[in-house]
Amino acid sequence: MSKRQARPTPLNQVDREAFRDMCRVFAEREIGPRWKAADEEKRFPRAFYEAAARAGLIGITATEEIGGAALGAYEEAIAMEELAKVNPNLAVSVLVQNVAGSILYEHGHAQHRDLARRNIAGECLVAITITEPEAGNDIQNVSTCATRDGDHWVLDGIKSFITLGGDADILVTLAQTDPAAGRHGMRFFAVDRRTPGIETSQIDTYVNRPAPTFRVMFNQARVPADCLLEAGFAEIMAGFNRERIMVAARWLGHMQTALAWGLDYAATRRQFGRPIGANQSIAFALAQAHLDVEAARRLTYHAAERWDSGVPLEDVILDVSTAKLHATQAVVRVTQTVLHTAGGWGLTTELPAMRWALDALVAPVTVGSVEIQQRAIARQLGLPVD
Repeated sequence: MSKRQARPTPLNQVDREAFRDMCRVFAEREIGPRWKAADEEKRFPRAFYEAAARAGLIGITATEEIGGAALGAYEEAIAMEELAKVNPNLAVSVLVQNVAGSILYEHGHAQHRDLARRNIAGECLVAITITEPEAGNDIQNVSTCATRDGDHWVLDGIKSFITLGGDADILVTLAQTDPAAGRHGMRFFAVDRRTPGIETSQIDTYVNRPAPTFRVMFNQARVPADCLLEAGFAEIMAGFNRERIMVAARWLGHMQTALAWGLDYAATRRQFGRPIGANQSIAFALAQAHLDVEAARRLTYHAAERWDSGVPLEDVILDVSTAKLHATQAVVRVTQTVLHTAGGWGLTTELPAMRWALDALVAPVTVGSVEIQQRAIARQLGLPVD
């Protein structure tokens, strides 16, 4: 496999710290005041997307030619970590834009690159429409089909668990154009969500509510032939690997916030005449949580550095899957520890512990489940797992 191109202008440590500070201030200013209301209303605040675009957080890795920052996965991970410290669900909306935008500008034609430019400018919200009711991790068996009809394609099928699916202007949709070719017959389409024959319905969930999840139904939806992108199965998988680094960074941010609160609570909450953190059962559990956070930090940024180095994709999969697997399992452990530390009060809405724990439960099943990551790691270790 040929070597991928390294990012053109690596930042030094001072630059990265300044970038992290900028992301932190942005998150506190733009996410902090709005996420709770958006969560209760189960709606996505589009003003947040527009603010993220103005701050340069949409299209972080895109070329300057289309308005991007031309930075690397390392900086993208910094942004994701800092946003997720305030709220992991609005953070994921930025992640979705960056992944979808990458598909548009790396694998599209002139009109797709214009969509990517508008996306980066905060004018065109995009959703990635891949997952199906019977094909979650089993991407090779998506059943949504696209049939050529003159100068149009006709799309039929149902997608599920689509973040921002009912809010987006454009749906970057995976469909089967040649069923006999299997995974090699799958292609992406950039589809206007308002196209006749496309309907969306929100799925009521306990998590991700500021970035709602939708079903997207295609019923004889006719789209122009030039909606077709060049991206196929190989490009999908490559993109997923960079996305997995960002997923790890997302949950790294979330678990840091939970642990910081848990440590403070254990130091100040008193029972039997002393702080509960004086009890070994609490103190040791929080110490273990610290270990989980620090391991996630090192694994995530190591994977990002490897990605930015431009080594062949095959040589970075082990690092990516290891970081993603650990972070998505660790965030469940850490938030459960914090919930336990909070005791009975943790089950109330007066403390944030339960919400942190609920949000974390989605981590192990997104962008490749625990089992998918374990399989990838095992194969990279030379084991003949099928």
